[in-house]
Amino acid sequence: MVHVSSACIVEEEWISLGKFEDFTDIPSKVGSQWYISGTALGELNPGDRSQQDRGPTLSEAESQSEWADVQKKIIPWGHNTPESDLELVFQDRAAKLGKSISRLIVVASLIDKPTNLGGLCRTCEVFGAAVLVVGSLQRVSDRQFQHLSVSAEQWLPLVEVRPAQLMDYLQQKKAEGYTVIGVEQMARSSDLAQYRFPDKSLLLLGNEREGIPANLIQQLDMCVEIPQQGVIRSLNVHVSGALLIWEYTRQQLLKCAEPAC
Repeated sequence: MVHVSSACIVEEEWISLGKFEDFTDIPSKVGSQWYISGTALGELNPGDRSQQDRGPTLSEAESQSEWADVQKKIIPWGHNTPESDLELVFQDRAAKLGKSISRLIVVASLIDKPTNLGGLCRTCEVFGAAVLVVGSLQRVSDRQFQHLSVSAEQWLPLVEVRPAQLMDYLQQKKAEGYTVIGVEQMARSSDLAQYRFPDKSLLLLGNEREGIPANLIQQLDMCVEIPQQGVIRSLNVHVSGALLIWEYTRQQLLKCAEPAC
């Protein structure tokens, strides 16, 4: 028996010794010469994130209920589904994006840190934002960006608008009917809990240190502030953006739940 720690097996992958008794004659007793593990695997308990094997004695209905609370996640690059099935999964995802009701544009051209950009890319893709605007498309190849985005850049439209071009871009989008919304704590800011997003919303996020420059603040149609209860009066830009992206999505979902939708 191979020692668990030497095999680098995580606890979710442990297999109880009893599972081998039906198809092997190798003894599993501690006194056996084949048994070299310092700790009997049968004495080890799975962690909080593991689902214990209940054995073959449960009925089908009971078995299904036992597994009802198991996490179900699909990681595109690590999925074991055959390639033909994966293509169907991704085609279905693309079809959903094509039917997306979201017309939210998230502008992150002022953000410098690749971790914040990668996290925003992931958040935008998850909630079906229409476009993510970045200062440079070269950021997408950054390893820190990709670590946080988990391939979201492959499914989300990205547009490059450099910081020096933002003024013209915002004016163009305003002419197309978009409401330009900034995330800043200002005297005229609206409470996020009370604000109702227009269908065509453009969310402008500021730089990690300096926020939104004064010349771009003048282009804002609305400034939204996230209500806070703590002593610290600021949030990470990715967190701030994620809260507004979700609130926009939530309001759109509520609209679609209405009979007239």
